[in-house]
Amino acid sequence: MDNESVKEPHLRSWSNAGWRQVEPGGGDPAEDGLVAGTLDEQRSFGARAAVALGHVVVRETQGPHEVWAHADGRDLAITQLTPEPCRGHLLRANLGDMGFDAGAFDGDLRVRGVMARKAFSLVSVMEQEGVLNQWGHRVEEGDIVAIPPGGELDGRFQGRVAYAVVTAPWGLVMQRAEAFEWLADPCFWTEPAVYSPPPEARAACKRVLQGCSGMLRALGAGVPSGAVAFLRDELLDGVLTALAAVRVEGGRRQGVLNAARIVRGAEDFLESGGARQVVQIEDLCLALNISRRTLYRAFRDLLDISPKAYLRLKNMSAARARLLEAGVRPTTVTQVALDQGFWELGRFSGAYRAMFGESPSETLRAAQGDALRR
Repeated sequence: MDNESVKEPHLRSWSNAGWRQVEPGGGDPAEDGLVAGTLDEQRSFGARAAVALGHVVVRETQGPHEVWAHADGRDLAITQLTPEPCRGHLLRANLGDMGFDAGAFDGDLRVRGVMARKAFSLVSVMEQEGVLNQWGHRVEEGDIVAIPPGGELDGRFQGRVAYAVVTAPWGLVMQRAEAFEWLADPCFWTEPAVYSPPPEARAACKRVLQGCSGMLRALGAGVPSGAVAFLRDELLDGVLTALAAVRVEGGRRQGVLNAARIVRGAEDFLESGGARQVVQIEDLCLALNISRRTLYRAFRDLLDISPKAYLRLKNMSAARARLLEAGVRPTTVTQVALDQGFWELGRFSGAYRAMFGESPSETLRAAQGDALRR
């Protein structure tokens, strides 16, 4: 992490046409904000909502915060671990009481937090070049991460990743799961877990998700109610069919590995400590009742950096997240920098540009401009 060089930002094309870089769909990008295309989680938990017209957003993204965190019902803390702009593209669709996300990005991210407060999130890794883990477990291309309502996504996304997320309420998931034998057991869905379907099931699930993604791109912003009903069934059944093909006795990987547990504990302590920038390594060791060596080994095993370096990067990413919210929560670059423990504003600005490919003032102006155009 001592390398301060910045690589030229670029978008990559994916091997399947359904995941290539998307072209701008016309219209004002500010009117295609992420909030409009997300799952409406104010609906009653477990209720079967009437199928209405859908809404689709397709846009380029300027970083991981735009890809993951800016959506109703999500509460994700994202820490960028390498000094290179993380570009990508995103499709997000509202399908009644279901949501669908499909996108791709290139970076190295620590992501932790709630995916949906009142709905299931079924995350499929569509394409992968690099290392992915959840709760310390390795995740392979074609795996499905199942997260119950209020459950956490907790892992590292390293390298090029294309993904799809199906979000659905409890009642709908259980209704569709009745056709898939052991998936109908409510106990199956109580804890977050990673599942590894056999190759044929992985390929079939990927075809369904890519096909629905292509259909949504073709339909554009407005999706007819008949297409919404078809897409809801197709998406959820596609993922459930893949999960049903997992062998019960060997397909579920659960539990948090020790390194991941230590990192989670350190994050929780930092979040509860208020002034996170003044926390010392000795404070973390004492709070977690572990040695300094154990703490460093856990961070190296999970994130390939030291605890001190991670704290600095976490504060930098938190600063970016705060600047991106400036349109609805006014602030200044100086205030954000000081809040995150960066006392030398010139050095903060330089490090921010090296990490994200733009100055903090540019991020602030863009966020404020988006808010004015809404």
